[in-house]
Amino acid sequence: MLRIGIIGYGARIAHMARGLSVFGIPYAVTAVADPRGEAIKAGDDGFLAQARVVPTADDLLADAAQLDGVMIGTRCNLHTEMACKVATTGLPLFLEKPVAISFEQVQQLDAAFRNYAAPTVVSFPLRLSPLLQTVKQIIDAGRIGTVEHVDAYNDVPYGTVYFRTWYRDYALTGGLFLQKATHDLDYLTYLLDQPPQVVAAMNARRVFGGDMPRNLQCKDCELNERCPESPFVRFRHGFERAAVAFSDQYDYCVFSEGMEIEDVANCILQYESGAQVSYSQNVFARYKAERRGARLRGYNGTIEFDWYQNQIKLFSHTQPVVETIDFTGDMPHFGGDRELCHDWLMALRDGKPSRSPLAAGILSALTCLWARESAQTRQFCEVRMPEPALVAR
Repeated sequence: MLRIGIIGYGARIAHMARGLSVFGIPYAVTAVADPRGEAIKAGDDGFLAQARVVPTADDLLADAAQLDGVMIGTRCNLHTEMACKVATTGLPLFLEKPVAISFEQVQQLDAAFRNYAAPTVVSFPLRLSPLLQTVKQIIDAGRIGTVEHVDAYNDVPYGTVYFRTWYRDYALTGGLFLQKATHDLDYLTYLLDQPPQVVAAMNARRVFGGDMPRNLQCKDCELNERCPESPFVRFRHGFERAAVAFSDQYDYCVFSEGMEIEDVANCILQYESGAQVSYSQNVFARYKAERRGARLRGYNGTIEFDWYQNQIKLFSHTQPVVETIDFTGDMPHFGGDRELCHDWLMALRDGKPSRSPLAAGILSALTCLWARESAQTRQFCEVRMPEPALVAR
């Protein structure tokens, strides 16, 4: 039986840990490190029946010899610190994205894992989803020629989660380039099979934020029955039965003061070959306005895909033909979570290399950080490891 330790037992990592069961490979979570340990114990979660629950990562890793691998699901600002602690054990690692939220953390992570022998799996479900794997196969087969020009987009229909929950805290997340674009810039780099060299970006907050009290919650607000973002109105007029309505953790006002994160962003990247990529994201789309995907163009053809449509279209440039590939099923992260679970189990049991390795996580975080830097300085930035002077500022 595979023995797994978890540092930071959040909702996302709990979902992934439970998802491992679909492959029928015996495993158990045998250790959990979380400062909410007493509450976790009091929850009497049968899934954690074999787990010792301790308050810190150091406590968990003191018995690292009793584990086959470690999963990290802390808040984003702690991903690097906890990963570096695991690096001293040599164990396989599953790490949530973003792997780092600052240039300093990127350098720490790179130094700690540069010669790491054990497999590392970064939680990049989009790159592993069946749809994107099919796109990758079509591109690698040369059916559109060399990719020269790309438009990518992410119109997020659930974006208020970033303004009404802990994600609103910039110190914990580093902003929405690192929360959202880290996935998209990873899959784009994966499809092009080359690193980005230069980025120019901008971001802004155009819809959310405002002058309401910082810690105001919908349940305490006199505008609850009129505010367009209150759970009352979203259910009454938007037909949304929000599971997070009126909870202390997930009900902060999206129009409150002190917001530092953005709700729109754009960046343009030039890759090693000279190929150009544009990417845009917003977090206030709704319903059927949702989109996530890209259009990639080569001399011989264009390929277009959208995860929300579960569809790929291949346009030939040499004859008047369009091929359409439709995907069925409704799996978490478009089937990418299942593939992450598979890779993690194979890493634990067989030592098999990951298809979403830490090197990819570091490059994605670095690209997002330079995009953020570009937006702040309004300058083009080279995507490279930062100089000490930049890190120290």
